[in-house]
Amino acid sequence: MNETLICVSDDIGVRVWLDRVLDNEWALECVSSSDLSRVSRLVQATHASVVMVAVADDEPEKSVKLFSAIQKANPDTHLVAVASHVSQDLLLRVMRAGARDCLIMAADSEVAKERLQALSGSGPRNHSAKIRYHDQSITMIVGASPVVDTRFFAQNLANEVNRLPSTGTVLAIDAFAPDGRTFYLDSLNRISLNELVSRTDVVDHSFVSTALEEYATGFRLLSGDIGREALTGDASADLFIALSQLAELFDHVILHVGTPEAQAWMRIMGADISRLIVVSHPVVNQVQQAENLVKGCHDVLNPQCDIHFVIDGHEKRASLSVSEIEKRLDLTCDLTLPMEWQSRLDSINAGIPLTSLPRRSGYQKQLQRFVGNHYSATGKPAGKRRLFK
Repeated sequence: MNETLICVSDDIGVRVWLDRVLDNEWALECVSSSDLSRVSRLVQATHASVVMVAVADDEPEKSVKLFSAIQKANPDTHLVAVASHVSQDLLLRVMRAGARDCLIMAADSEVAKERLQALSGSGPRNHSAKIRYHDQSITMIVGASPVVDTRFFAQNLANEVNRLPSTGTVLAIDAFAPDGRTFYLDSLNRISLNELVSRTDVVDHSFVSTALEEYATGFRLLSGDIGREALTGDASADLFIALSQLAELFDHVILHVGTPEAQAWMRIMGADISRLIVVSHPVVNQVQQAENLVKGCHDVLNPQCDIHFVIDGHEKRASLSVSEIEKRLDLTCDLTLPMEWQSRLDSINAGIPLTSLPRRSGYQKQLQRFVGNHYSATGKPAGKRRLFK
């Protein structure tokens, strides 16, 4: 899966059919036809080369207007009609309005993927879509279990990335913050992620620089409480648009999504994630959960996405060794972090990152080494998109 395709349809049957025939070849973003501005923003956010639009003989005028509007707003995008059946008259009208092909659900199941492959590889948008992955650095952090403190890990990871020499700009997003705080840090913003999702038409450099104050030089924070209802349907499209727009403004985005809806988050953002970090305690049931999580993510993540496994609360003399965990996961453990409960408590209670404590901890030293190994060499060059100064 190297690209995102967009489906514009109010019919769940069309969405299910496309999901089945595409067979994970592409990431599929579905959106309602009722909001054309959302469709355009989604096309711009994904750089999608192909947009599939459901058409129906009982609403011919709506179908034609929909094609005309999308073609006008996104002239470089290939439009494909999708229908359970279609009259010759409507087919000619949507073709004149900009459709490059028409897929009939009852007849084209076996050839749909091949025809879409031909279109997605033929237009000028395709090159942009392929290089877009390299233009963004989005790290998603998930936990193997809700008891793993991924918020603490995420805030300190983002802080260490920001401390790298010439790292550019960093945005740390705490998307699972029911308490209204941004991680455990003493920070207050004028706007939340939830509000940004509902205002994707205004997300730009000027707006973000005003709404989000710098926590440190080049480092901004954003929190939200994204519930299950925001991870499906049109709401998930708006969420994807907002995060994609934010990612265009920063050199690094650290996205903490917690555990309960990790799979849904990966389905939404999978094609754009450059690093997935799975954090687990060294206990059997969590390792099993991490194994299921990693196995289930391959179909939705970009093939070039780096997957890192982190053990939090590592003890050298524990009965479950790192090598046993790696063998079970078939994945190298990139980072082991000691518990060091006092340092954690001091950091959390003071509302500051570990680097601001008067003494250095083993946790911070290990995390600093990890960031140096995985971010300094692969992060984007400094100043390339440094919009906030």
